[in-house]
Amino acid sequence: MTEGNGQASMGPTVGAGLSAVGGAGYRFDPDQIAELIPKWEELRDGIYQDYVQLQTAWSDATAPSPDQPAVQNANQTRASIQVAIAHNSAMYGYAQAWIDQLRKANGTYVEQDQRTGRGLYGNSGNTDGHGLY
Repeated sequence: MTEGNGQASMGPTVGAGLSAVGGAGYRFDPDQIAELIPKWEELRDGIYQDYVQLQTAWSDATAPSPDQPAVQNANQTRASIQVAIAHNSAMYGYAQAWIDQLRKANGTYVEQDQRTGRGLYGNSGNTDGHGLY
């Protein structure tokens, strides 16, 4: 895709193994996408580790004394940390969405779902829930 000045735009596909192909869509290198999935998973896992630390910080933000200024400060600190937790959650969702899309792009997402279905319902292809016992 290009902007009005003829330069390529920097979109979410940059660095994802995707490149624009005229007006016909995108072309991707399956090997490059396969290499990106573990990197995005590592990023997602790091975001989760940050979430755990934020939860701990939120729990630890207590007033050192029961007086009003100390309690107010602790409450404001918790409110700030809560906003950081919400932002962290959004980043986690974004990273997971990229992982899902990359897996769909190289076929591993669909294959995994199909294997799961076969495991639950047996090899008959029956998907009505019978065969779970």
